[in-house]
Amino acid sequence: MTNQLETKRRSATRSSLHRPHRGEAVKVGRYKVLLGGTRYFQPEDLREADVLIPLTSVPFKFGSSHRIDVNSSGVGQLQVLPQLEHGREYRVLAAPLVDFGGVPAGWESLLRNQVIPLLQGGRTLLAFCMGSHGRTGTFLASLIALLEPKIVDPIAAARQRHCERSVETTAQAEAVFALKGQSLPERYRQRLHP
Repeated sequence: MTNQLETKRRSATRSSLHRPHRGEAVKVGRYKVLLGGTRYFQPEDLREADVLIPLTSVPFKFGSSHRIDVNSSGVGQLQVLPQLEHGREYRVLAAPLVDFGGVPAGWESLLRNQVIPLLQGGRTLLAFCMGSHGRTGTFLASLIALLEPKIVDPIAAARQRHCERSVETTAQAEAVFALKGQSLPERYRQRLHP
């Protein structure tokens, strides 16, 4: 009984210390990316972003690029996006991932052929899901795996740099380590959602 109470207390303490993710800058290699969650965003949180990368369901094909503004047809279908500012055009790179799932075929190609070139071109990217944990953490850890090959554990690095809740499932973690050409370390199989 005491152990259960202690576990609940620790969990409540962690939850109360958790900060909202509103597009904070996180260093990856020699670049920075902005990471956030739609549940926390305010319209001003999009101001620094050149390219929005929704990792949530969007009515766009994976890997497709779009220019939108508040008056774009179909923008109402993009309810996963924070409120868009009037008079501003946004570039969107669609990278929808299934919540509590893995990554689709073409994940590495999207990162290498679209995301990293945007960073190299000086673009400021804002990647986000709903809470900025599983899918956004996977995005960050994947970039760390590719851009910082000397980092032994990209998931641990993502958790240190962004949020301790980064990368939530075994499938997400497997995808991150696959980018390094490695199988998932056993310690992650024990701690993540299947």
